Amino acid sequence: MRRTALIIALIVVLVPAAVGAEASYHGISAGSIVNDVGITADGRYLVAGTGGGSIVCLQRDGTVPWNVSTGSAVTAVAVADAGSYVAAGTDGGDVLLFDGNGGRYWTKSVSGAVRDLAFAGDGRYLAVGSSRITVFDYRGEEGWSLAMRAGTRSGGTPPDVTSVAFTNDGNYIVAGGSNGAILFMNRQGNLIWEGLARGAVTAVDVSRDGSVIAAGSRDRALQIYGRAGGLPWAMPTGAPILALTLSGDGRFVVVGKEGGDVDCYRPNDALLWKDRTGSDVLSVDVSRRGEAVAAGTANGTVHLWNSNGDVRWSFDAGAPVGAVALSDGGDYLAAGAGEQAFIFRTADAPVTAAAGGTENATTDPTQAGGAGALIGLLAVAAAGTAGRLLRR
Repeated sequence: MRRTALIIALIVVLVPAAVGAEASYHGISAGSIVNDVGITADGRYLVAGTGGGSIVCLQRDGTVPWNVSTGSAVTAVAVADAGSYVAAGTDGGDVLLFDGNGGRYWTKSVSGAVRDLAFAGDGRYLAVGSSRITVFDYRGEEGWSLAMRAGTRSGGTPPDVTSVAFTNDGNYIVAGGSNGAILFMNRQGNLIWEGLARGAVTAVDVSRDGSVIAAGSRDRALQIYGRAGGLPWAMPTGAPILALTLSGDGRFVVVGKEGGDVDCYRPNDALLWKDRTGSDVLSVDVSRRGEAVAAGTANGTVHLWNSNGDVRWSFDAGAPVGAVALSDGGDYLAAGAGEQAFIFRTADAPVTAAAGGTENATTDPTQAGGAGALIGLLAVAAAGTAGRLLRR
Protein backbone atom coordinates (compact mmCIF):
# COMPACT_ATOMS: atom_id res chain seq x y z
CA MET A 1 0.00 0.00 0.00
CA ARG A 2 2.91 2.32 0.61
CA ARG A 3 3.95 1.96 -3.06
CA THR A 4 0.43 2.76 -4.21
CA ALA A 5 0.26 5.81 -1.97
CA LEU A 6 3.64 6.96 -3.26
CA ILE A 7 2.56 6.75 -6.92
CA ILE A 8 -0.73 8.51 -6.20
CA ALA A 9 1.20 11.25 -4.42
CA LEU A 10 3.48 11.53 -7.44
CA ILE A 11 0.46 12.02 -9.69
CA VAL A 12 -0.89 14.73 -7.40
CA VAL A 13 2.45 16.53 -7.53
CA LEU A 14 2.93 16.25 -11.29
CA VAL A 15 -0.59 17.01 -12.52
CA PRO A 16 -0.65 20.71 -11.59
CA ALA A 17 2.82 21.24 -13.02
CA ALA A 18 1.95 19.53 -16.30
CA VAL A 19 -1.40 21.20 -16.71
CA GLY A 20 -0.10 24.64 -15.71
CA ALA A 21 3.00 24.55 -17.88
CA GLU A 22 2.90 26.72 -20.99
CA ALA A 23 4.64 25.46 -24.10
CA SER A 24 7.04 27.89 -25.71
CA TYR A 25 5.13 27.66 -28.98
CA HIS A 26 2.21 26.08 -30.77
CA GLY A 27 1.71 25.54 -34.49
CA ILE A 28 -1.14 24.40 -36.69
CA SER A 29 -1.63 23.55 -40.32
CA ALA A 30 -3.90 26.16 -41.90
CA GLY A 31 -4.57 23.96 -44.93
CA SER A 32 -3.02 26.33 -47.48
CA ILE A 33 -0.35 29.01 -47.72
CA VAL A 34 -0.56 31.58 -44.91
CA ASN A 35 -0.45 35.01 -46.55
CA ASP A 36 -0.68 37.19 -43.47
CA VAL A 37 -0.96 37.06 -39.66
CA GLY A 38 -2.09 39.48 -36.98
CA ILE A 39 -1.90 39.26 -33.18
CA THR A 40 -3.76 40.93 -30.33
CA ALA A 41 -1.91 43.56 -28.32
CA ASP A 42 -1.78 41.23 -25.31
CA GLY A 43 -0.76 38.20 -27.40
CA ARG A 44 -3.91 36.29 -26.44
CA TYR A 45 -4.45 34.97 -29.96
CA LEU A 46 -3.31 35.27 -33.56
CA VAL A 47 -5.32 35.33 -36.76
CA ALA A 48 -3.97 33.87 -40.01
CA GLY A 49 -5.34 34.46 -43.51
CA THR A 50 -4.67 31.84 -46.16
CA GLY A 51 -4.54 31.50 -49.91
CA GLY A 52 -7.28 28.90 -49.65
CA GLY A 53 -9.69 31.49 -48.27
CA SER A 54 -9.59 30.53 -44.60
CA ILE A 55 -9.24 32.79 -41.58
CA VAL A 56 -7.94 30.77 -38.64
CA CYS A 57 -7.71 31.86 -35.01
CA LEU A 58 -5.00 30.23 -32.85
CA GLN A 59 -4.87 30.96 -29.13
CA ARG A 60 -1.60 31.02 -27.23
CA ASP A 61 -2.56 27.82 -25.42
CA GLY A 62 -2.68 26.00 -28.77
CA THR A 63 -6.45 25.79 -29.16
CA VAL A 64 -8.32 26.84 -32.33
CA PRO A 65 -11.56 28.55 -31.25
CA TRP A 66 -12.72 29.36 -34.77
CA ASN A 67 -11.96 28.93 -38.45
CA VAL A 68 -14.07 30.59 -41.14
CA SER A 69 -14.00 30.58 -44.93
CA THR A 70 -14.29 33.61 -47.19
CA GLY A 71 -14.51 31.83 -50.55
CA SER A 72 -11.54 33.80 -51.92
CA ALA A 73 -7.82 33.99 -51.12
CA VAL A 74 -7.20 36.08 -48.00
CA THR A 75 -4.42 38.56 -48.76
CA ALA A 76 -4.36 40.63 -45.56
CA VAL A 77 -5.57 40.45 -41.96
CA ALA A 78 -5.55 42.90 -39.05
CA VAL A 79 -6.49 42.70 -35.37
CA ALA A 80 -7.57 45.74 -33.37
CA ASP A 81 -5.48 46.42 -30.26
CA ALA A 82 -8.13 45.20 -27.84
CA GLY A 83 -8.86 42.13 -29.96
CA SER A 84 -12.53 43.05 -30.25
CA TYR A 85 -12.35 43.32 -34.05
CA VAL A 86 -10.66 41.22 -36.72
CA ALA A 87 -10.52 42.35 -40.35
CA ALA A 88 -9.64 40.40 -43.47
CA GLY A 89 -9.22 41.37 -47.11
CA THR A 90 -9.29 39.14 -50.17
CA ASP A 91 -7.89 39.09 -53.67
CA GLY A 92 -11.45 39.52 -54.93
CA GLY A 93 -11.77 42.90 -53.20
CA ASP A 94 -13.91 41.82 -50.24
CA VAL A 95 -13.34 43.35 -46.81
CA LEU A 96 -14.77 41.42 -43.86
CA LEU A 97 -15.12 42.42 -40.21
CA PHE A 98 -15.46 39.85 -37.41
CA ASP A 99 -15.71 39.97 -33.66
CA GLY A 100 -13.08 38.27 -31.52
CA ASN A 101 -15.10 35.04 -31.57
CA GLY A 102 -15.23 34.78 -35.36
CA GLY A 103 -18.77 36.14 -35.70
CA ARG A 104 -19.14 38.16 -38.89
CA TYR A 105 -20.37 41.73 -38.62
CA TRP A 106 -20.28 42.72 -42.29
CA THR A 107 -18.71 42.26 -45.71
CA LYS A 108 -17.98 45.16 -48.06
CA SER A 109 -16.35 45.37 -51.48
CA VAL A 110 -13.58 47.64 -52.71
CA SER A 111 -11.97 48.13 -56.09
CA GLY A 112 -9.11 45.71 -56.70
CA ALA A 113 -7.41 43.12 -54.54
CA VAL A 114 -6.85 44.11 -50.91
CA ARG A 115 -3.13 44.59 -50.30
CA ASP A 116 -3.11 45.90 -46.73
CA LEU A 117 -5.37 46.70 -43.76
CA ALA A 118 -4.89 48.89 -40.69
CA PHE A 119 -7.09 49.61 -37.68
CA ALA A 120 -7.16 52.75 -35.61
CA GLY A 121 -6.19 51.83 -32.06
CA ASP A 122 -9.71 51.39 -30.72
CA GLY A 123 -10.88 49.53 -33.83
CA ARG A 124 -13.54 52.11 -34.69
CA TYR A 125 -11.98 52.80 -38.10
CA LEU A 126 -10.37 50.55 -40.70
CA ALA A 127 -8.14 51.69 -43.58
CA VAL A 128 -8.01 49.47 -46.66
CA GLY A 129 -5.33 49.57 -49.34
CA SER A 130 -6.26 48.20 -52.77
CA SER A 131 -6.40 50.12 -56.03
CA ARG A 132 -7.69 52.91 -53.78
CA ILE A 133 -7.49 53.98 -50.15
CA THR A 134 -10.83 53.36 -48.47
CA VAL A 135 -11.87 53.99 -44.89
CA PHE A 136 -14.75 52.20 -43.13
CA ASP A 137 -16.07 52.63 -39.64
CA TYR A 138 -16.87 49.68 -37.37
CA ARG A 139 -20.48 49.64 -38.60
CA GLY A 140 -19.35 49.09 -42.19
CA GLU A 141 -20.15 52.60 -43.37
CA GLU A 142 -17.70 53.92 -45.95
CA GLY A 143 -16.25 57.26 -44.98
CA TRP A 144 -14.34 57.98 -48.19
CA SER A 145 -12.30 56.42 -50.99
CA LEU A 146 -9.35 57.97 -52.78
CA ALA A 147 -7.43 56.79 -55.85
CA MET A 148 -3.65 57.08 -56.03
CA ARG A 149 -2.70 59.56 -58.71
CA ALA A 150 -0.84 58.07 -61.66
CA GLY A 151 2.69 59.39 -61.91
CA THR A 152 5.78 59.05 -64.02
CA ARG A 153 6.79 55.94 -62.09
CA SER A 154 3.53 54.15 -62.80
CA GLY A 155 4.68 53.17 -66.29
CA GLY A 156 1.18 53.60 -67.68
CA THR A 157 -0.24 51.08 -65.17
CA PRO A 158 -2.77 52.45 -62.68
CA PRO A 159 -0.99 52.56 -59.31
CA ASP A 160 -2.05 50.45 -56.34
CA VAL A 161 -1.95 51.20 -52.64
CA THR A 162 0.72 48.85 -51.34
CA SER A 163 0.68 49.70 -47.63
CA VAL A 164 -1.46 51.63 -45.11
CA ALA A 165 -1.10 52.57 -41.43
CA PHE A 166 -3.34 54.33 -38.90
CA THR A 167 -2.41 56.37 -35.84
CA ASN A 168 -3.67 55.05 -32.54
CA ASP A 169 -6.19 57.85 -32.11
CA GLY A 170 -7.51 57.35 -35.64
CA ASN A 171 -6.81 60.94 -36.68
CA TYR A 172 -4.16 60.26 -39.34
CA ILE A 173 -3.48 57.74 -42.09
CA VAL A 174 -0.32 57.14 -44.10
CA ALA A 175 -0.33 55.21 -47.37
CA GLY A 176 2.31 54.12 -49.86
CA GLY A 177 1.80 53.39 -53.54
CA SER A 178 3.32 51.36 -56.33
CA ASN A 179 4.02 54.70 -58.05
CA GLY A 180 6.34 55.82 -55.23
CA ALA A 181 3.81 58.14 -53.60
CA ILE A 182 3.75 58.53 -49.81
CA LEU A 183 0.51 60.17 -48.64
CA PHE A 184 -0.28 61.58 -45.19
CA MET A 185 -3.97 62.31 -44.65
CA ASN A 186 -6.41 63.01 -41.89
CA ARG A 187 -9.29 60.67 -41.13
CA GLN A 188 -11.63 62.73 -43.30
CA GLY A 189 -9.47 61.97 -46.37
CA ASN A 190 -7.90 65.41 -46.70
CA LEU A 191 -4.31 65.23 -47.97
CA ILE A 192 -1.93 66.97 -45.56
CA TRP A 193 1.28 66.30 -47.49
CA GLU A 194 2.73 64.01 -50.14
CA GLY A 195 6.23 62.54 -50.37
CA LEU A 196 7.84 60.62 -53.20
CA ALA A 197 10.19 57.66 -53.42
CA ARG A 198 12.14 56.78 -56.55
CA GLY A 199 10.70 53.27 -56.60
CA ALA A 200 7.57 51.43 -55.55
CA VAL A 201 6.82 51.89 -51.86
CA THR A 202 6.84 48.47 -50.22
CA ALA A 203 5.85 49.46 -46.67
CA VAL A 204 4.83 52.45 -44.56
CA ASP A 205 4.26 52.83 -40.83
CA VAL A 206 3.41 55.58 -38.35
CA SER A 207 3.99 56.02 -34.62
CA ARG A 208 0.95 55.82 -32.39
CA ASP A 209 0.79 59.62 -31.99
CA GLY A 210 1.52 60.39 -35.65
CA SER A 211 4.74 62.27 -34.93
CA VAL A 212 6.99 59.89 -36.92
CA ILE A 213 6.22 58.43 -40.36
CA ALA A 214 8.48 55.84 -42.02
CA ALA A 215 8.48 54.63 -45.62
CA GLY A 216 10.59 52.04 -47.38
CA SER A 217 10.82 51.28 -51.06
CA ARG A 218 12.67 49.36 -53.70
CA ASP A 219 14.88 52.41 -54.37
CA ARG A 220 17.27 51.40 -51.54
CA ALA A 221 16.33 54.29 -49.28
CA LEU A 222 14.56 54.69 -45.96
CA GLN A 223 12.57 57.92 -45.55
CA ILE A 224 11.47 59.42 -42.22
CA TYR A 225 8.98 62.30 -42.00
CA GLY A 226 7.47 64.33 -39.20
CA ARG A 227 3.80 65.12 -38.95
CA ALA A 228 4.35 68.41 -40.75
CA GLY A 229 5.99 66.74 -43.74
CA GLY A 230 8.70 68.68 -45.57
CA LEU A 231 12.03 67.20 -46.59
CA PRO A 232 12.50 63.74 -45.10
CA TRP A 233 15.45 62.31 -43.23
CA ALA A 234 16.69 59.77 -45.78
CA MET A 235 19.11 56.91 -45.27
CA PRO A 236 20.53 54.77 -48.10
CA THR A 237 20.08 51.10 -47.23
CA GLY A 238 22.21 49.50 -49.96
CA ALA A 239 19.47 47.08 -51.03
CA PRO A 240 15.74 47.23 -51.77
CA ILE A 241 13.56 47.35 -48.67
CA LEU A 242 11.08 44.46 -48.63
CA ALA A 243 9.59 45.03 -45.17
CA LEU A 244 9.46 47.85 -42.63
CA THR A 245 8.08 48.47 -39.15
CA LEU A 246 8.11 51.36 -36.67
CA SER A 247 7.84 50.96 -32.91
CA GLY A 248 4.70 52.45 -31.43
CA ASP A 249 6.65 55.12 -29.59
CA GLY A 250 8.51 56.07 -32.79
CA ARG A 251 11.97 55.43 -31.31
CA PHE A 252 12.95 52.52 -33.56
CA VAL A 253 12.46 51.73 -37.23
CA VAL A 254 13.41 48.30 -38.54
CA VAL A 255 13.80 47.35 -42.19
CA GLY A 256 14.21 43.96 -43.82
CA LYS A 257 16.04 43.93 -47.11
CA GLU A 258 16.62 41.94 -50.22
CA GLY A 259 19.76 39.88 -49.65
CA GLY A 260 19.12 39.22 -45.96
CA ASP A 261 20.06 42.27 -43.86
CA VAL A 262 17.91 43.50 -40.98
CA ASP A 263 18.72 47.10 -39.99
CA CYS A 264 17.50 48.98 -36.92
CA TYR A 265 17.66 52.78 -36.99
CA ARG A 266 16.96 55.61 -34.61
CA PRO A 267 14.70 57.82 -36.77
CA ASN A 268 16.37 61.09 -37.77
CA ASP A 269 19.61 59.89 -36.21
CA ALA A 270 21.64 56.82 -37.20
CA LEU A 271 21.91 53.09 -37.62
CA LEU A 272 21.74 51.34 -34.22
CA TRP A 273 22.47 47.78 -35.28
CA LYS A 274 22.50 45.44 -38.24
CA ASP A 275 22.30 41.66 -38.60
CA ARG A 276 22.58 39.38 -41.60
CA THR A 277 20.10 36.53 -41.92
CA GLY A 278 21.46 35.03 -45.15
CA SER A 279 18.16 35.19 -47.05
CA ASP A 280 15.67 37.81 -48.28
CA VAL A 281 13.79 39.29 -45.32
CA LEU A 282 10.11 39.01 -46.16
CA SER A 283 8.59 40.36 -42.95
CA VAL A 284 9.58 42.31 -39.83
CA ASP A 285 7.91 43.62 -36.69
CA VAL A 286 8.93 45.44 -33.52
CA SER A 287 7.17 45.65 -30.16
CA ARG A 288 5.63 48.92 -29.00
CA ARG A 289 8.72 50.18 -27.15
CA GLY A 290 11.29 48.23 -29.11
CA GLU A 291 11.88 45.48 -26.54
CA ALA A 292 11.79 42.83 -29.25
CA VAL A 293 12.38 42.71 -33.01
CA ALA A 294 11.24 39.82 -35.19
CA ALA A 295 11.87 38.89 -38.81
CA GLY A 296 10.86 36.13 -41.19
CA THR A 297 13.03 35.07 -44.12
CA ALA A 298 12.71 33.35 -47.46
CA ASN A 299 14.83 30.43 -46.25
CA GLY A 300 12.19 29.58 -43.63
CA THR A 301 13.68 31.08 -40.46
CA VAL A 302 11.99 33.13 -37.74
CA HIS A 303 14.48 35.43 -35.99
CA LEU A 304 14.13 37.28 -32.68
CA TRP A 305 16.41 40.02 -31.30
CA ASN A 306 16.35 42.34 -28.30
CA SER A 307 16.49 46.12 -28.62
CA ASN A 308 20.30 46.08 -28.76
CA GLY A 309 20.38 43.66 -31.68
CA ASP A 310 21.46 40.68 -29.57
CA VAL A 311 20.05 37.42 -30.92
CA ARG A 312 17.50 35.91 -28.55
CA TRP A 313 16.69 32.86 -30.70
CA SER A 314 15.90 31.61 -34.18
CA PHE A 315 13.50 28.93 -35.35
CA ASP A 316 13.42 26.80 -38.49
CA ALA A 317 9.82 27.03 -39.70
CA GLY A 318 10.43 24.80 -42.72
CA ALA A 319 9.01 27.21 -45.34
CA PRO A 320 9.34 30.89 -46.31
CA VAL A 321 8.13 33.08 -43.44
CA GLY A 322 5.89 35.60 -45.15
CA ALA A 323 4.45 37.28 -42.06
CA VAL A 324 5.41 37.99 -38.45
CA ALA A 325 3.61 40.04 -35.77
CA LEU A 326 4.59 40.86 -32.18
CA SER A 327 2.32 41.64 -29.25
CA ASP A 328 2.65 45.13 -27.75
CA GLY A 329 5.13 44.09 -25.09
CA GLY A 330 6.97 41.61 -27.29
CA ASP A 331 5.93 38.67 -25.09
CA TYR A 332 4.26 36.77 -27.93
CA LEU A 333 5.07 36.39 -31.60
CA ALA A 334 2.87 35.21 -34.46
CA ALA A 335 4.32 33.87 -37.70
CA GLY A 336 3.07 32.36 -40.95
CA ALA A 337 5.34 29.97 -42.85
CA GLY A 338 4.07 27.93 -45.76
CA GLU A 339 0.84 26.30 -44.60
CA GLN A 340 1.75 26.65 -40.92
CA ALA A 341 0.75 29.33 -38.41
CA PHE A 342 2.77 29.62 -35.20
CA ILE A 343 2.39 31.45 -31.92
CA PHE A 344 5.53 31.74 -29.76
CA ARG A 345 6.11 32.79 -26.17
CA THR A 346 9.24 34.81 -26.78
CA ALA A 347 10.80 34.40 -23.33
CA ASP A 348 11.97 30.88 -24.19
CA ALA A 349 13.74 29.56 -27.26
CA PRO A 350 11.45 27.19 -29.19
CA VAL A 351 12.46 23.55 -28.69
CA THR A 352 11.37 20.94 -31.22
CA ALA A 353 11.05 17.25 -30.48
CA ALA A 354 14.10 16.49 -32.63
CA ALA A 355 16.16 19.04 -30.73
CA GLY A 356 15.60 17.38 -27.39
CA GLY A 357 12.16 17.28 -25.87
CA THR A 358 8.47 17.16 -26.62
CA GLU A 359 7.20 19.54 -23.97
CA ASN A 360 7.73 22.58 -26.22
CA ALA A 361 7.19 20.91 -29.58
CA THR A 362 4.67 22.00 -32.16
CA THR A 363 1.36 20.45 -31.25
CA ASP A 364 -1.94 19.65 -32.88
CA PRO A 365 -4.39 21.64 -30.75
CA THR A 366 -7.22 19.22 -31.53
CA GLN A 367 -5.44 16.37 -29.75
CA ALA A 368 -4.59 15.76 -26.11
CA GLY A 369 -1.28 17.32 -25.12
CA GLY A 370 1.72 15.86 -23.33
CA ALA A 371 0.27 16.57 -19.88
CA GLY A 372 -2.73 14.34 -20.57
CA ALA A 373 -0.53 11.54 -21.85
CA LEU A 374 1.72 11.79 -18.78
CA ILE A 375 -1.23 11.72 -16.41
CA GLY A 376 -2.68 8.74 -18.24
CA LEU A 377 0.57 6.76 -18.02
CA LEU A 378 0.92 7.52 -14.33
CA ALA A 379 -2.67 6.52 -13.70
CA VAL A 380 -2.17 3.21 -15.52
CA ALA A 381 1.00 2.59 -13.54
CA ALA A 382 -0.79 3.33 -10.29
CA ALA A 383 -3.70 1.08 -11.19
CA GLY A 384 -1.38 -1.74 -12.16
CA THR A 385 0.59 -1.48 -8.95
CA ALA A 386 -2.55 -1.36 -6.88
CA GLY A 387 -3.87 -4.44 -8.64
CA ARG A 388 -0.70 -6.40 -7.99
CA LEU A 389 -0.76 -5.46 -4.33
CA LEU A 390 -4.39 -6.55 -3.96
CA ARG A 391 -3.64 -9.92 -5.51
CA ARG A 392 -0.86 -10.63 -2.99
